Amino acid sequence: MMGSFSALLALCLIALPIAAQSQDAYLVLEHSGGVVTASWNPAETQILTGAQNGLAQIWSAEDGTLLQSIDHDGQPLTQALWSEDGRSILSADESGLIKQSRAEDGEGIYAWQVDGMPIQLVLDADGTRAFVFTANGKGSVLSLIDGGILATVERSGAIVGAGWSADGSQVRAWSEDGRIVAWDATTGENVATYSLPHRALLQGLQWNNDDTRLLGWFADGTVAVYETDGASISGRSLAGVRHRSFAQRAIWSADETRVMSWAADDTVHVWRVADSQSQLVLRHEDWVVGARWDPAEARVLSWSHIYLYLWEGETLQNRFQHGNLVRGAVWNEAATQILSWSWDGTARVWSP
Repeated sequence: MMGSFSALLALCLIALPIAAQSQDAYLVLEHSGGVVTASWNPAETQILTGAQNGLAQIWSAEDGTLLQSIDHDGQPLTQALWSEDGRSILSADESGLIKQSRAEDGEGIYAWQVDGMPIQLVLDADGTRAFVFTANGKGSVLSLIDGGILATVERSGAIVGAGWSADGSQVRAWSEDGRIVAWDATTGENVATYSLPHRALLQGLQWNNDDTRLLGWFADGTVAVYETDGASISGRSLAGVRHRSFAQRAIWSADETRVMSWAADDTVHVWRVADSQSQLVLRHEDWVVGARWDPAEARVLSWSHIYLYLWEGETLQNRFQHGNLVRGAVWNEAATQILSWSWDGTARVWSP
């Protein structure tokens, strides 16, 4: 009897997402290769996509009309992003070519050739510089004002991420062994090297807004918060959770009192930094690749396998389907639309 009840319960859990299946996407932007990234411009009137076919493309967010294409001669793109004012875009491909182009007409402004495939391309806070780090362990600070290279840095090892300090004075990179290296963004001089106390393979890091706390996630499923002064880690972790499989990523809430983390154990966890207590557990049918709060942090959007899931609390509100693995998704500012992109060669806009 108990066996029959368990089987029935399992069938109900599987059927629940199917009952919440979404209607068709509002817009479908077709590409001839998998879409690596997509984003709205600041005014949310246009959509930028970057794809494996070597094209960064700008589309009308109203009707999906293709407005501009930036050609990387067939080299698969790794990143494409808007400038802070939306007037230009940065696009990078696997050969190490980075282009800055005008959004208005697609014309090139500056170009840089770096050593290796870019694994990270990040703007500084005022949008005048970009930091790029490659799979070959080479980093460059690029000037978006005059096209120069302001500083170069180098770091050996399996790099898993890189970025700016909160004040823009430093650039940083971190590796699988938990070591963090920081350099002066003007001179390229090494200013700090330090390590996380947790010894599992590091998957990624995110600092809080003032660089006093550090969120790290690891291959053993651990997600932890640390205090830092920018040159060291202050003792053991302040808070954390442990997923049952490797952690994919974690993000801060806007007020930094909560963390949302997700993992290959098919779950998203929302937990309090003050006491590590779980507030929400969202269970999926496959490992979770990504998740985002809506701007009000009232709902959660997650993606796993070919599906996007929309949650309010632990209740599944809707599910959206791509034809292949979902690569990423973002909300618009009003939380009235969702933009997603996939290996199926499309970027899609949905009404939640």
